[in-house]
Amino acid sequence: MAIAALRRFWIVSTVLGAGILPVAAHAQDVAPQAANADTDQAQGAIEDIVVTAQRRAERLQDVPIAVSALSSEQLAAKGVAGTLDIASATPGLTYTQVGGTAAPRIRGVGSTTAIAGNENSVATYVDGVYYASSNTTLLSLTNIDQVAVLKGPQGTLFGRNATGGLIQITTLDPKQEFSGKLTGGYGNKDTVTGSMYVTGGLADGVAADLAVYYRNQRDGFGRNLTTGADTGDSKEFAVRSKWKFELGPDTKLTISGDYVDAHMAGLDRRPVTGSTPQVSAPFNGVPFTGGKWDTYSNISPSYTNRQGGGSVNLTHSFDGFDFVSLTAYRDSTSRLIFDIDTFPAAVIQTNNLVRDTQFSQEFQLISKSSGPFVWTAGAYYIWYHGNYKDVNIRLPTALQRFESGQRTKSPAIYAQGTYKFDERTSLTIGGRYSWETRKLDASGTTTVIATGAVIPTIATGKISVNKPTWRVALDHRFNPDVLVYASYNRGFKSGGFNAASLLSPPNPFLPEKLDAYEVGLKSDLLDRHLRVNGSAFYYDYSNIQVSSFINGLIRVSNAAKARIYGFDLEVTAKPTDELTLTSGVSVLNSKFRDFPGAQLSTPNATGGGNTIGSFNAKGNDIPYTPRWTLDLGFNYRVPLSSGSVVLNGAWFHSDGWYSDPDNRLQQRPYDLLNGSISWNIGEDERLSVAVWGRNLTNEAYATTLQFQSYADITVTAPGRTFGASLNYKF
Repeated sequence: MAIAALRRFWIVSTVLGAGILPVAAHAQDVAPQAANADTDQAQGAIEDIVVTAQRRAERLQDVPIAVSALSSEQLAAKGVAGTLDIASATPGLTYTQVGGTAAPRIRGVGSTTAIAGNENSVATYVDGVYYASSNTTLLSLTNIDQVAVLKGPQGTLFGRNATGGLIQITTLDPKQEFSGKLTGGYGNKDTVTGSMYVTGGLADGVAADLAVYYRNQRDGFGRNLTTGADTGDSKEFAVRSKWKFELGPDTKLTISGDYVDAHMAGLDRRPVTGSTPQVSAPFNGVPFTGGKWDTYSNISPSYTNRQGGGSVNLTHSFDGFDFVSLTAYRDSTSRLIFDIDTFPAAVIQTNNLVRDTQFSQEFQLISKSSGPFVWTAGAYYIWYHGNYKDVNIRLPTALQRFESGQRTKSPAIYAQGTYKFDERTSLTIGGRYSWETRKLDASGTTTVIATGAVIPTIATGKISVNKPTWRVALDHRFNPDVLVYASYNRGFKSGGFNAASLLSPPNPFLPEKLDAYEVGLKSDLLDRHLRVNGSAFYYDYSNIQVSSFINGLIRVSNAAKARIYGFDLEVTAKPTDELTLTSGVSVLNSKFRDFPGAQLSTPNATGGGNTIGSFNAKGNDIPYTPRWTLDLGFNYRVPLSSGSVVLNGAWFHSDGWYSDPDNRLQQRPYDLLNGSISWNIGEDERLSVAVWGRNLTNEAYATTLQFQSYADITVTAPGRTFGASLNYKF
């Protein structure tokens, strides 16, 4: 096994080496720049980015991890308004939706669905707090300071469900100086938006802020041809506040709270264009002839999510280290009503109430040493309840009603240290040990429509797992502006139960495991007017959790194993003080190495629908994994005698992906184009007017794609949106 691991590591090193060595050789002729964030930068140079990818504030270019980081200004420039949009600006990241929940994947690693106790393989953190429920990660990005996407397993410092990586969202911190921003806007589809951010000092050592966001899209992108209702309309209200207290020269306290009330699109399901729904009894579908955003189900779907939470961060600085205590609680309630079969007749429908609650406590010790050895250690505990509180499913021959909940308790301890052999070479070693216990309690009834017979069902289960994860990384500087690294990481994702179905026995699925081998490059060239960051990787992926759909109900099972390899590259260039160019590319090769029992869908020759069988998916692509993606962007600032004009453009291309292991249904290649023009008025540029557009080519692509026995189903992402906004800073 050790020989095989070394062989894979050598393959990855050779692949990237072809790109690293020429750059490194060229870098020897570049005048070195200081490797710390507070050194004066060259005139018009690319700015430093500070991230907390290793639980401490560090320059992005000093971190031996593949990280894509975007500031609030960069998010706006690229048209990134919510978490689903991050994928268009991050190589290797894809985002899909299932039943109103967010399903991110990084480099092909992620969950098709994660709901009611089953978490994602890509973790989401907001201000250091882990969001366990996927119902809570479909967010609008307001009052954001930075979004950082960490690629590859992050199990050492961030835990058991960061197998694919991590999406790290950091909100603005309050300031003593009174300031703020007001924004109002109007767009097509009769969309009204407004936001407010205000911050200031309330007393010596006390600062607070308040962020409020409102968006109401009153017209949809299409129409339900049966009910006449709009499809794709949405509404959201969000409020967040953060208070910072200086309790002494060495002690700081931060208290945060937030609330979101969202009525969102994402459940407007329809048959795939060109597919033939099953029309024989008991299904009464008819061929779908509507537009790309139209549906024809017999009910109008609804997804409502109300969530909120709070956190307390206490930091005390000792002589040699900082002590951090982070306590958090979150609660989320979601109501999902939708037509599973998508037909005009009442065949299969569901009405679900989902309740998620979590409590977490983390203690961190972060060294402040200026010597060759720096370290981080900590302990973490999470208590998470994911519950289907009230599920009503209408099937062709029966009615099901049940409650089902998973309760998870998971403590962990971790430590990571970095030793500098000299000014050029460092070694990082870290490890984490996690304990997890998960319990299922489910009960309900099945009523047979033909006879009225009522069949009760009770299902209980318990699984426990103890797992280590680790990280080993070696990095070397050719000069202060060129860093190369090699790393080996282990990550794992929790197992669980199929709580979305009333099953007895409960049919648990196993934890998945990932071994990742990676080499990478961080470089600032041409007097820091060109930044080139890249990485190549090889993944061994086993016990993969794959979702399938039976009568519209989600079922998770384990595929045996897969391998993924590829590279991603990000380039930023600043040829002039006014112009910034960005590009990113991801190339992936992902294949199942073995997957007996995978579902196989075969379209019926007559009558429509599909025949569902099984086969071994060995050699097929992993679902929702494009073979390559490309994004290009620019930001151009035109100074005026009083103020400025700023032009932004962003283009994203995806090579497409398959929805299921049988690789029959495919999202074809698609392109997204976003742009904006802002006029900043006056010498202080406090007032600005902006016009913007997203998905300007009105591309119709899927956020959900799946086969069923009665039809192939899709949900289409939002179409073209455009509008104008007025902004005032004070």
